[in-house]
Amino acid sequence: MAIIYSEKMRILVVDDQDMQRLIVKRALTKLGHQVFEADCGEKALHVIAEHDIDLVVSDWVMEGMDGAQLCRAIRLREGVRYVYFILMSSRDTREDLLEGLSAGADDFLRKPIDVDELAVRLRSGHRLLNLQANLEEKNNRLDEAYQRIQKDVDDASIFQKGMLPHGNINDPRARFAWLFIPSMLVSGDGLNYFRLDDNHIGFYNLDVSGHGVASAMVSMMVTQMLNPVFAGCLLWGKDNQGIKYIKKPDVLVSELNEQLMKLGFGSTYLTCVYGVLDLRNGELCMVRAGHTLPVIVTAGGIAHLPNDDGDMPVGMFEGASFHNILLTLAPGSKICFYSDGVTECPNPDEEMFEIERLTTFLQENSTENANTITLKFAPVIKEWKGLNVSDFLDDVSMLVIEYVSGVGPLPVSL
Repeated sequence: MAIIYSEKMRILVVDDQDMQRLIVKRALTKLGHQVFEADCGEKALHVIAEHDIDLVVSDWVMEGMDGAQLCRAIRLREGVRYVYFILMSSRDTREDLLEGLSAGADDFLRKPIDVDELAVRLRSGHRLLNLQANLEEKNNRLDEAYQRIQKDVDDASIFQKGMLPHGNINDPRARFAWLFIPSMLVSGDGLNYFRLDDNHIGFYNLDVSGHGVASAMVSMMVTQMLNPVFAGCLLWGKDNQGIKYIKKPDVLVSELNEQLMKLGFGSTYLTCVYGVLDLRNGELCMVRAGHTLPVIVTAGGIAHLPNDDGDMPVGMFEGASFHNILLTLAPGSKICFYSDGVTECPNPDEEMFEIERLTTFLQENSTENANTITLKFAPVIKEWKGLNVSDFLDDVSMLVIEYVSGVGPLPVSL
């Protein structure tokens, strides 16, 4: 709790003239204050530290450390509460006033001392000290609240990172790799890949509108809806005979859209790619809902973009429809999905990274495996961002899928 100052304060009188100190001390004592004395600036600093002084009344002209120098020394202290400072002097020119204010004085008192004027100056000091104490208390409360919020955000960040992919798919027919750089501790981006059965891998890359905690909460909620270890995920359905089947991407994204509309997140929406890769032949079925264009790089280093406009983002309109995009990845080819935090990342000159640079990077690294590509791209985007690379304006996420080759059909277990 902050100190709320009573009308009675601990006041230090500093003057190298005994009679002047006595006059001021008697006046302050009659006003009911607890008074301390010092005959020089050096002693005054010790008294302030020892007795937790509230207010100082100091002569300006003294041998050794004068009043202005004493005031400067008090103001240089760190981690201590504020001390109100009244500078006494017969000097009253404009230059004197500016010099005293520059030293940190709060008020001035002309010599010889007028008791009524002194009482008025003390009341002003009392009001300021109480305002300062109230401000410190509010700042302490804000700091405590910030610490609680920071802990919650740190915990959310740990939870969110725990929901990112762990390791690779243990299958020689494909490799998966990813990059995830949140603009804040938590991110509105999300990505994952997972087995749907022995021959099919599901994957997604999503980007919730906005930044920070609100976007991250939506991202984590969608991540749960698409996580095979969570009950009630949207990945599978059952037919009339109760037989489990993998949902087509257009069906799944439509259901995800309806779920988000029911939850009602206001103007929040998300862009995403959700797809299913058939490991037997490289066939890839996906929905691109307002998300960035993926880049496909063949084993020969030729890069191209799917010729499809995609659909609207998810969570904007009830009853929105989505369509499947069908691709076939040739053995040795890779497909790269990414959020717009990649292509719209500005450098210090406000120039965007853009898809052309990403395509060039992928072509130049076409002989690398998926994991090496993401490892090499991280320093590239950070160097492009420049300056404080930890402060990205938008979340950066990337998912690279490398189709090695089909090795013949494996038994399907549903």
